Amino acid sequence: MAKTHYSEHLAPGQVGAVTALLALAYLPLAQWLALQVSLFVAAALALRIAALRWPVLAPGRWLLLPLTAAGLLNVLSAYATVSGRAAGTALLATMLVLKLLEIRGRRDVRLLAILFGFLLASQFLFDQSPLLVVYLLVLLVADLALMADLTARARPRPLAGALRAAGRLFLLSLPLAIALFVLFPRLDNPLWSLGNDEQIGVTGLSDQLEPGSISELVLSGEPAFRVWFDGPPPPAEQLYWRGPVLWRMDGRRWAPRPDEAAGTGAPLAEADGRLGYQIVMEPSDQRWLLALDLPVEIPDGAHLTDDYQVLAKERLTTSERYRMVSATRYRTTAPDPVTAAAGLELPPNVTPRMRALVADWTRDGADAAQVVARALAHFNREPFYYTLAPPLLGGNPTDEFLFETRRGFCEHYASALAVLLRIADIPTRVVLGYHGAELNPLGDYYIVRQSDAHAWVEAWLPGEGWRRIDPTAAIAAERIERSPELSGLGARAPLRFGSEELDRIARLAHGLRLVADALEAGWQNWVLDFSNADQLALLSAIGLGYLSNYGLAVAMILVGATVLGVTVLYLARGRPRDPLEVLFERFAARLARVGLRRRPREGPRDFGQRVAARRPDLRPQIEPFLGLYLRLRYGRADPKVGLPALRQRLRRVRPRRQRR
Repeated sequence: MAKTHYSEHLAPGQVGAVTALLALAYLPLAQWLALQVSLFVAAALALRIAALRWPVLAPGRWLLLPLTAAGLLNVLSAYATVSGRAAGTALLATMLVLKLLEIRGRRDVRLLAILFGFLLASQFLFDQSPLLVVYLLVLLVADLALMADLTARARPRPLAGALRAAGRLFLLSLPLAIALFVLFPRLDNPLWSLGNDEQIGVTGLSDQLEPGSISELVLSGEPAFRVWFDGPPPPAEQLYWRGPVLWRMDGRRWAPRPDEAAGTGAPLAEADGRLGYQIVMEPSDQRWLLALDLPVEIPDGAHLTDDYQVLAKERLTTSERYRMVSATRYRTTAPDPVTAAAGLELPPNVTPRMRALVADWTRDGADAAQVVARALAHFNREPFYYTLAPPLLGGNPTDEFLFETRRGFCEHYASALAVLLRIADIPTRVVLGYHGAELNPLGDYYIVRQSDAHAWVEAWLPGEGWRRIDPTAAIAAERIERSPELSGLGARAPLRFGSEELDRIARLAHGLRLVADALEAGWQNWVLDFSNADQLALLSAIGLGYLSNYGLAVAMILVGATVLGVTVLYLARGRPRDPLEVLFERFAARLARVGLRRRPREGPRDFGQRVAARRPDLRPQIEPFLGLYLRLRYGRADPKVGLPALRQRLRRVRPRRQRR
């Protein structure tokens, strides 16, 4: 019967462990990959689990070949390619579960445990949140514990021992990881490209406005961006964050001008109250860079339009960090004739009663500012209600809202006011963005959530320029309907009108949410957005700011080698040695001093027999020692009990050189 080598001995628990690790690692990927890929992976995992209970179900080599072909065709059917972020990750997951079905010995499990790291790393192509990082670190430590268990020679290690070994290796690797993170030269562009994958779905403002578009967005409490002010923040009533600007109204929907990318920013007649700040904006799949109204200094590479939109070169598919300066008090210059005409275009469905309402505001030759004041008074005086659940509107939503339903959200009021002011020959435009911000005291920054999405109107008033007008602020407080689904989205919900006191459980939940957001913001700033400038600033703080890119590379190699060397020395020094091996090495060293050296790979018994044959006079010294050593090493005797006797017999081993 052939003897099985210890390294190929495989415990059922080891196969179950690697199966569980692969299943847990795939769970976060399921939301990003095609459903048919997830079904294939789930089927392979289920077959592997069933084979643990009934080994006869384990597929043979001839069944694995068509399964491999089916897995490859499944990925090609889902993505029509095997390259790119999603397709490449799907192919990797498919091949790993197929290798799981092929397990025959410990070598296969060890290979899967090594390749498992690539599956963990692929997660960061889709998500880099701190919670995911913690989850993957737990899986990494578990994988290290499995590899430590696979190194056991005789039998698997206890779970606690394997986890201790994995935790020790993980902690020892941290200094090297930190050194490489700090010193690795930062690049402006990635070293490789994964191709044009589909965009990940994101929520945020749209470039169009119609009833219901913002009220649906406000039900989301996800962060839109975070703000760090250079100085004291402006008052809450000035926290308007400017996004897309809409000019064209077709009767139901507002849209931007086709030439929104034109121009270089209209000059300002006055710009006071300048305030610098930094924004970290979540992916929006749009080009807008949100700015405090009104931006005067924009990031390099961005573009400022004539209506003060800040546009990036490409759509924001990842988080973006940038700095801006805005003027909180400003006065714009007069618009050119083309812009003024665009602000006066009327939709085709203006009704006589809409014109009659405006005619009442313009009686006795009222100027533009007076018309605006009368319009706001109309919304305040008449029974208009602010609600997130307005009734459905028909083919002429502006007319129906003004004279029939009178219930709506900010988009209803902004759209209606803009049309009415245009009827009064006042150029207007609709601005989409966010209003307000919530201070997170844990990080001394402000959070602007999707629930803060807002729409307002800008009207051209002689002597004042483009003036911001927020019609929802004119609604009487007693006609604001509180929506229970908004409670807990932020500190103030809706932010433009304040909120009632939250109960104790809600305050606790909100506090935990601020803690989680502070951790996420720190992770974004100090890890994901750790740029070349941040690296140079950190090195300058410790006196190494003179290092260039080549200097950083040399420093990284030197520091990495030093940390790695210290770690290896620590492991070598701290490794506990078997006292039996120590005594046998002393025994062999004493014989070597008289010319009786142990040969490579020579066992203790063979070594003793060769020495006794060459030096019969030493037989009384070496045989008692070797006899007890072999019983303690390979027999059932307790080494702890026999160690003192073995030390006594070692003292009697005093070989001398033979005289020639």
